[in-house]
Amino acid sequence: YQIDPNNWSVVPIGDANKDVVLLTIDDAPDKYALDMAKTLHGLGVNAIFFVNGHFLDTEEEALVLKEIYDLGFPIGNHTYSHSNLSDVSIEEQANEIISLNDRVEEITGERPKFFRAPFGVNTDDSRRIAAEENMLIMNWTYGYDWEKEYQSKEALTDIMVNSPYLRSGANLLMHDREWTNQAMGDIVKGLQAKGFEIVDPKLIST
Repeated sequence: YQIDPNNWSVVPIGDANKDVVLLTIDDAPDKYALDMAKTLHGLGVNAIFFVNGHFLDTEEEALVLKEIYDLGFPIGNHTYSHSNLSDVSIEEQANEIISLNDRVEEITGERPKFFRAPFGVNTDDSRRIAAEENMLIMNWTYGYDWEKEYQSKEALTDIMVNSPYLRSGANLLMHDREWTNQAMGDIVKGLQAKGFEIVDPKLIST
């Protein structure tokens, strides 16, 4: 698979199944990421956990990330402090991205292969830094869990599974939130019931 940079969807290479969706979880590992990882692992599906450095400051937080990684989940870079990269200097952008890669590698032994800028705001400099760090830039096709009307298990499950934006190759954005954690299993099952396979991020060409 590869990511289409024009709309951030997942595109099959060759005869790979086109009816796939990608699960991504941002702002990890705050409070619920490990529970989410265990839910997904129990369902036999994979996802990318995009992490922030300010959730990796303590040894306890590092252990949580290592456990998520050891369950088989790729760890993506969501910057150290979740700054809008268009508001900070080139030096700060580099620090936001590279220092987090260093921290993730220190914890897991592997540098992130995926980069997602906070708020989806990439700059020419962040694109260059990501390329130098051999990371694939990735935004998303839809997500809802930060909007007030979807901050419950039932409402979020319904919109994630029945969104008008759900189509083959959809790149689903979710966050480390209580209601998203509660809805995760039902979202996966709902997507599968509609005939979508949850794509393994490790099959995406970086």
